[in-house]
Amino acid sequence: MVGGGHNGLVAASYLARAGLDVTVLERRGVLGGACVTEELIPGARFSTCAYVVSSLRPKIIAELELERHGLDVYATDVLDFLMKPSGEYLFLWPEIDRTLKELDRVSQSDAEAFPDFGLRLRRFAKIVEPYLLSEPPTLSELVGRFEQMGEIDLYHEFVTLSVGDLVDRYFESDLLKGAFIFFALVAVHAGPYSPGTAYEFSHHSWGEHKGEFGRFGFARGGMGAITQALASAAREAGATLQTEAPVRRVLVRNGRVRGVELDDGEQLEASLVLSNADPRRTYLKLLDPSDLPTTARRSAESIDVRGSMARVHMLVDKLPQYKGFPDAEGPQHRGFTLLGGTVHEYERCWEAQQAGELVENYPIELIIQSASDTSLAPPGMHTITTGIQQLPFELAHGDWDSRREEFTERVIGSLERFAPDIRSTVRGSFTLTPLDLEREYGLSGGNIFHGAMFVNQLFASRPAPGLGGYRTPLQGLYLCGAGTHPGGAVMGAAGHNAAMAVLRDLDAEPGTVGAATARTVTARLANARGGSVSIRNGDLLHTVASAPRLRGIRNWGLRQSWLRPTVRRFIRK
Repeated sequence: MVGGGHNGLVAASYLARAGLDVTVLERRGVLGGACVTEELIPGARFSTCAYVVSSLRPKIIAELELERHGLDVYATDVLDFLMKPSGEYLFLWPEIDRTLKELDRVSQSDAEAFPDFGLRLRRFAKIVEPYLLSEPPTLSELVGRFEQMGEIDLYHEFVTLSVGDLVDRYFESDLLKGAFIFFALVAVHAGPYSPGTAYEFSHHSWGEHKGEFGRFGFARGGMGAITQALASAAREAGATLQTEAPVRRVLVRNGRVRGVELDDGEQLEASLVLSNADPRRTYLKLLDPSDLPTTARRSAESIDVRGSMARVHMLVDKLPQYKGFPDAEGPQHRGFTLLGGTVHEYERCWEAQQAGELVENYPIELIIQSASDTSLAPPGMHTITTGIQQLPFELAHGDWDSRREEFTERVIGSLERFAPDIRSTVRGSFTLTPLDLEREYGLSGGNIFHGAMFVNQLFASRPAPGLGGYRTPLQGLYLCGAGTHPGGAVMGAAGHNAAMAVLRDLDAEPGTVGAATARTVTARLANARGGSVSIRNGDLLHTVASAPRLRGIRNWGLRQSWLRPTVRRFIRK
């Protein structure tokens, strides 16, 4: 296994449980790839790259017994805190009645449309979700499914449209539009009205926390708790995990892999190699050009990895005091925060991204996990992790190393528009740039999703048309990272699916280990896909809740706090 990121550890766990002799080779000194907790500032620990839990597949959590291996995912009492520089703000709550009443303050029209949008998104998730833990569907198969369900307009809304056009269909509030648009602009070279960005948003539609649709959680101890639990599961199953073991190249003879060579020259023989590295790195850096067919190499060179981000991590001696809020801890500190996220600001950043420029006053996402997990910061202090999207990997003037301090200052200056005293509270900072993401974490182009998630690089065409799926043109070499279906975020699905592909292939070879496991898993996946047929006739609640004649009654019911238990049962997945 080349790379010990979360997908690699998932695959290693399944393969070791099936009886294979598995060795994971991680080039860094810590397992986890971009899903890690690290002490970036003395005394304080941060989720360096990924930082919330919503997409990790429940089936993987259960099958690998990650909770028994120490994983504790919890949710707080607030979902989102959204704010403009003017001081206008909006909370989104786990309880939909509270959210609708909050939306009434900014737009009664948006409050009425919010359930419509949520039902459409939930419907999209129900149709696509059965494909997540399976071989990737062809685009025609997926479109055919939507047509069969009578939902082709739903497909276009949440896949082919721009995210700007999507939210314009439903909402008028800049704050609410900005919250949804933000998730569509992660790891892409695009603006809010770029066609196809709607899928970047809807890719998050299967997010959940303990079965509750639309919620996210935090991993206690930071995101490294996920990969530590995965590592524990893999070790228990018999896998060997090595750190500080960078792979220089994959060894190939006569079109079949024979093992790997480490940076120090040591060669390890293996009949199977899975790469958790991104596809561009795997095909173009880990393989000799002569080992790969010309057409495959050209396809690999065409993989779009544009679209990067940065994080500025800070240790502060006081929680941010936002304009108009009391100087005390509150819900504005305990969830996901988005500051300055409006259509205009995203358009401005898109122009700068294309030009290779930095901007003043970035839209900023942030979390303060220490407000709910005191183990992450020294007593009396807090950790703030910010995220800045729509960044160019290459700058028109200078580079990310030479402009690191300038960028950090711009981010802190952007925060001052919302929390004027924040600069005086900072006791330390650590900036992770797009170049750092490539150099330190091995992410080509600084793209955290291992490649843009537009429709030409999705499903059976991920990572690229002609290279789709987990099997490569070389016998015995597989891909298992986020550059394969179903794509980015901490899901574990790609690692699971790659392991199942290996076991199915071994099942086809008489006398190989894993045959029974492969048959069992293949049957389970077939049942999961077959179950999607029942959506049309089985989702009666969705049909009733979506009926235009019942919209008024539905929205009235959603506003009643005493109906929360009923609403919660409905939105459970």
